[in-house]
Amino acid sequence: MPQTLVSLAPFMAVVWVLVGIIISLVLPLAVRILQKGRGLEEGGPKPTLGQKLAAAWVQYGGNKYLMMLLAAIVVAVVIVFLLGLQFYTVRDAAIAGFAWESFVKKLFAQQSG
Repeated sequence: MPQTLVSLAPFMAVVWVLVGIIISLVLPLAVRILQKGRGLEEGGPKPTLGQKLAAAWVQYGGNKYLMMLLAAIVVAVVIVFLLGLQFYTVRDAAIAGFAWESFVKKLFAQQSG
Protein backbone atom coordinates (compact mmCIF):
# COMPACT_ATOMS: atom_id res chain seq x y z
CA MET A 1 0.00 0.00 0.00
CA PRO A 2 1.65 3.30 -1.06
CA GLN A 3 2.05 6.04 1.52
CA THR A 4 0.59 9.46 0.86
CA LEU A 5 2.89 12.33 1.74
CA VAL A 6 1.28 15.08 3.76
CA SER A 7 2.77 18.54 3.51
CA LEU A 8 3.49 20.68 6.55
CA ALA A 9 0.75 23.08 7.59
CA PRO A 10 1.41 26.54 6.11
CA PHE A 11 2.08 28.11 9.52
CA MET A 12 4.60 25.40 10.44
CA ALA A 13 6.22 25.72 7.02
CA VAL A 14 6.69 29.46 7.62
CA VAL A 15 8.16 28.76 11.06
CA TRP A 16 10.68 26.23 9.73
CA VAL A 17 11.62 28.36 6.72
CA LEU A 18 12.19 31.19 9.20
CA VAL A 19 14.39 28.90 11.31
CA GLY A 20 16.49 28.18 8.22
CA ILE A 21 16.82 31.89 7.47
CA ILE A 22 17.80 32.65 11.07
CA ILE A 23 20.42 29.90 11.01
CA SER A 24 21.91 31.38 7.85
CA LEU A 25 22.02 34.82 9.48
CA VAL A 26 23.39 33.71 12.86
CA LEU A 27 25.97 31.20 11.63
CA PRO A 28 28.43 33.77 10.18
CA LEU A 29 28.09 35.91 13.31
CA ALA A 30 28.80 32.91 15.53
CA VAL A 31 31.86 32.00 13.48
CA ARG A 32 33.20 35.57 13.79
CA ILE A 33 32.68 35.50 17.55
CA LEU A 34 34.47 32.17 17.86
CA GLN A 35 37.34 33.41 15.70
CA LYS A 36 37.84 36.43 17.95
CA GLY A 37 38.23 34.03 20.86
CA ARG A 38 37.30 36.47 23.56
CA GLY A 39 34.30 36.86 25.81
CA LEU A 40 32.22 39.89 26.54
CA GLU A 41 33.73 40.40 29.96
CA GLU A 42 37.22 41.89 30.22
CA GLY A 43 37.69 41.48 33.97
CA GLY A 44 36.15 42.58 37.22
CA PRO A 45 32.95 41.11 38.64
CA LYS A 46 31.25 38.48 36.52
CA PRO A 47 28.27 40.04 34.67
CA THR A 48 24.81 38.56 34.85
CA LEU A 49 23.17 36.91 31.85
CA GLY A 50 21.07 40.03 31.29
CA GLN A 51 24.17 42.22 31.33
CA LYS A 52 25.90 39.88 28.87
CA LEU A 53 22.90 39.99 26.54
CA ALA A 54 22.69 43.79 26.77
CA ALA A 55 26.42 44.11 26.04
CA ALA A 56 26.13 41.72 23.09
CA TRP A 57 23.11 43.67 21.78
CA VAL A 58 25.13 46.90 21.78
CA GLN A 59 28.42 45.37 20.61
CA TYR A 60 26.94 43.50 17.64
CA GLY A 61 24.24 46.00 16.62
CA GLY A 62 21.10 44.29 17.89
CA ASN A 63 18.74 46.73 16.17
CA LYS A 64 20.22 45.75 12.81
CA TYR A 65 19.55 42.09 13.56
CA LEU A 66 16.03 42.87 14.74
CA MET A 67 15.34 44.48 11.37
CA MET A 68 16.86 41.45 9.66
CA LEU A 69 14.53 39.21 11.68
CA LEU A 70 11.50 41.20 10.54
CA ALA A 71 12.71 40.99 6.93
CA ALA A 72 13.27 37.24 7.37
CA ILE A 73 9.68 36.83 8.53
CA VAL A 74 8.48 38.61 5.40
CA VAL A 75 10.67 36.41 3.18
CA ALA A 76 9.41 33.24 4.91
CA VAL A 77 5.79 34.29 4.40
CA VAL A 78 6.47 35.12 0.74
CA ILE A 79 8.16 31.76 0.17
CA VAL A 80 5.32 29.76 1.65
CA PHE A 81 2.21 31.76 0.76
CA LEU A 82 2.95 33.88 -2.30
CA LEU A 83 5.14 31.33 -4.09
CA GLY A 84 2.93 28.50 -2.90
CA LEU A 85 5.80 26.22 -1.95
CA GLN A 86 4.91 23.11 0.03
CA PHE A 87 7.30 21.20 2.25
CA TYR A 88 6.91 17.63 3.39
CA THR A 89 9.59 17.58 6.09
CA VAL A 90 10.93 20.09 8.60
CA ARG A 91 14.40 19.61 7.12
CA ASP A 92 13.22 20.61 3.65
CA ALA A 93 11.59 23.79 4.95
CA ALA A 94 14.66 24.79 6.98
CA ILE A 95 17.00 24.14 4.04
CA ALA A 96 14.73 26.18 1.78
CA GLY A 97 14.93 29.10 4.22
CA PHE A 98 18.72 28.78 4.38
CA ALA A 99 18.98 28.74 0.58
CA TRP A 100 16.52 31.59 -0.02
CA GLU A 101 18.30 33.87 2.46
CA SER A 102 21.55 33.26 0.60
CA PHE A 103 19.83 33.95 -2.72
CA VAL A 104 18.27 37.21 -1.49
CA LYS A 105 21.59 38.35 0.00
CA LYS A 106 23.42 37.71 -3.30
CA LEU A 107 20.66 39.33 -5.31
CA PHE A 108 20.85 42.60 -3.38
CA ALA A 109 24.66 42.54 -3.19
CA GLN A 110 24.86 42.48 -7.00
CA GLN A 111 22.39 45.34 -7.36
CA SER A 112 24.22 47.64 -4.94
CA GLY A 113 27.73 46.72 -6.13
